[in-house]
Amino acid sequence: MAYEIPKTVLGRTGLTVTRLGTGGAYCESADTYREAIDCGVTYVDTARTYRDGEDEKVIGAAIKGKRDDLVLATKTQARDAKDARRELETSLRLLGVDYIDVYQLHYLNTPEARQQALAPSGAMEMAQKAREEGLIRFIGVTGHDWFQVQEAVDTGLFDTVLCWYNCAMSIPERTVFRAADEHGTGVVIMNASRNDRLFEASDAPPSEDFYRYVLSHKSVNVTIMGLRNIERFHRVAKALSEQETLTSEAKTAMENYGARMLQNGKV
Repeated sequence: MAYEIPKTVLGRTGLTVTRLGTGGAYCESADTYREAIDCGVTYVDTARTYRDGEDEKVIGAAIKGKRDDLVLATKTQARDAKDARRELETSLRLLGVDYIDVYQLHYLNTPEARQQALAPSGAMEMAQKAREEGLIRFIGVTGHDWFQVQEAVDTGLFDTVLCWYNCAMSIPERTVFRAADEHGTGVVIMNASRNDRLFEASDAPPSEDFYRYVLSHKSVNVTIMGLRNIERFHRVAKALSEQETLTSEAKTAMENYGARMLQNGKV
């Protein structure tokens, strides 16, 4: 069943995307990916390393006949141009596509990783050449260390950034989001529920409100959701089609809940 999921423009890419997308690594079934896409989402995220490449293969099967309707993102954790090119070609083959919309330099969590990727003959050089060839359209960066990811975004080289953010963690607002706003970088959020850990308390808010919370921030374009539970994905997609963001009072309530979960070591 397709829902009217709200759409937005993904930063300076100009790509129109649904504000909810699928995250990779947790789903082993092309049918389940296809079911999630049929909910109406248009942003599909994966990576070369997810499940040793099986994730790209399964997604490739799921998107057959649907490619033109989707914004497809994948990632390389290679740091030099040669290895990154090999990974890109493998991703294209497994996904069964001629180009990737957003190709992300994955896991730039240390100064060393960033410097290697951005150095001459590094992964960024390969990505820029592949963009000239039409094999990719835009270049993104991902990571879990907000301060290191901010450094990458502040170079101005990246069209998108993927990082984690939720009602328990406000650090991205002062780091990654500030840099993204300055450079027009599209912001994609993972871990809105902290791998479902924020759902665990007996008084947890409705699951959809964790996604509404991150989408309420003005800097955020998209939130992705791993397909651990397709019924929950349906529920969130349907809820977002009915209400996209939270009131200020509801945001405060979410932040209070997040602070308690952080204090209890659940984040």
